Amino acid sequence: MSPEEKKLTPETTTPRTSSRLGQHLTLDGTITGHEDLELQGNFTGKINLALHDLVIQKTARVKAEIKAKNLFLHGELDGQIKAERVVIGETGRFTGDLVACKISVQSGAKFKGTIKISKDYQP
Repeated sequence: MSPEEKKLTPETTTPRTSSRLGQHLTLDGTITGHEDLELQGNFTGKINLALHDLVIQKTARVKAEIKAKNLFLHGELDGQIKAERVVIGETGRFTGDLVACKISVQSGAKFKGTIKISKDYQP
């Protein structure tokens, strides 16, 4: 099998999957998984997506302890974050403690808490 043919095999072209908690849903509990997640509704609890992305949309209200590879915050989050990269968008509001390798806080975002820059991310 040539290197070009190997690139086309199902094992190497597995698409990245994602899930969504809709705008009109409320969930309390623990979420763990091996895919990206988009939150549009309300969530309280723990989220462990250590190797995947978490997007908190502007309609979402979240109170949680979060571990994610990348976190994109456009809504409201109260809690603790451990991530490789955190982006707080202009509509994002964060209260709590944040540990990450890379942090971006856009103009208009609200932040209240502590930041610790980590040299490496341990999933």
